[in-house]
Amino acid sequence: MKTSWSAIAREQADKAHKTEVDALKAKLAQYAASVESLEKQLGIALSLGKTRIRPHPLLVSMNDKAEAVAIAMASDWHVEETVEAASVNGLNEYRLPIAKTRIEKFFSTIARLTEIERHGAKIDDLVLWLGGDLMTGMIHEELAESNSKTPTQVILWLQDRIADGLATLKPHFKRILIPTSYGNHGRTTQKPRHATGAAHSYEWLLYRILEGRFADDQQIEFQIADSYFNFMEVYGRRLRFHHGDGLKFQGGIGGLTIPTEKAIASWNKSPNRADLDLFGHWHQYQQNRHWLCNGSLIGYNAYALSIKASFEPPTQTYFLLDKKRGRTMTAPIYL
Repeated sequence: MKTSWSAIAREQADKAHKTEVDALKAKLAQYAASVESLEKQLGIALSLGKTRIRPHPLLVSMNDKAEAVAIAMASDWHVEETVEAASVNGLNEYRLPIAKTRIEKFFSTIARLTEIERHGAKIDDLVLWLGGDLMTGMIHEELAESNSKTPTQVILWLQDRIADGLATLKPHFKRILIPTSYGNHGRTTQKPRHATGAAHSYEWLLYRILEGRFADDQQIEFQIADSYFNFMEVYGRRLRFHHGDGLKFQGGIGGLTIPTEKAIASWNKSPNRADLDLFGHWHQYQQNRHWLCNGSLIGYNAYALSIKASFEPPTQTYFLLDKKRGRTMTAPIYL
């Protein structure tokens, strides 16, 4: 007996239908298992939400404070120099009233940062470095035309600004120690003098005037160097202050790092080695473990633009020297 084509087709359709049903049943079983798993997870999450977990706060001792000295770096103010906004594409502007505002902000920020840091450290003393080039002087012909004051006038203007700044700082510190460095701009000669640099420096004279002005103030102490270097020991660590023009840098790869490291290695071969070098001159806020380069108060100017220097806002430097750990918190003061 022959099977009809219709019966064969019906049998094949039944088989296909059964296969499809079996596949759907398998998927349904998978979905049911997934739903069951999600329901269990949801139940756990809901139960956790109802469970009160006891917190375990860390105990912070406010009596176990570190001890540190605050150090502020003041250099490269160039107060009588004028920067017209048009000469630097609107990136900066500078003249005496602006310099005065920035100087006031510098001193007030030192006080504010110290009060913040006192939450974690005992800070009684401030080291305020006056690092040179606070004035621009007239070592170039164009400066004689563009500067707003003569060097002698700048000395009188600066001593009042620094005295006002010290008056701002005095309520916040038991002692203020002031090491100084003369810069390469505020000099009486056309070319720098090495052996007699201090004797030909308007800034050295400014420091001596300020020292006399505060001679009877037991809270303030000046340490004025007659040489390029000025050394100070804090917590057994030797700090070496200098303006920074003793470094030779021609804009090579690595920036200031390589010439500075070479110079420090050479200087440290003498008995007057140091643990930390602090300098300015280059108008760049940079640092590593062995040295700190200060920024400038004047900020970006036409000269920086001409030598293709990177833009940097007006910046000075503040840091803490911890009694146990050395230099810790280090911060730029943006002005």
